[in-house]
Amino acid sequence: MFEGSGFQATYNVTAKKTGDVKAGNRYFGFDCSACHARFAVWDDPGAGAKPFTSKRPCVFRVSCPQCGADRLYRTDQVQPFRA
Repeated sequence: MFEGSGFQATYNVTAKKTGDVKAGNRYFGFDCSACHARFAVWDDPGAGAKPFTSKRPCVFRVSCPQCGADRLYRTDQVQPFRA
């Protein structure tokens, strides 16, 4: 857990494989804290119109598809981007 954050649920999520990410589509994902590569986790159904939100504070455990680093990321670290 992150200091001062109170209770946070942890969700295990899976990064999209490179072949599943289509050029021009919009996604939500993270910048790897180890190798700094940006990777997609979820499709962005709003096509960039709305930011990523969650009903309560949470963290996501995910492995980077580039370097394999398994890390925890907060909701405020979710990055919207176009592939």
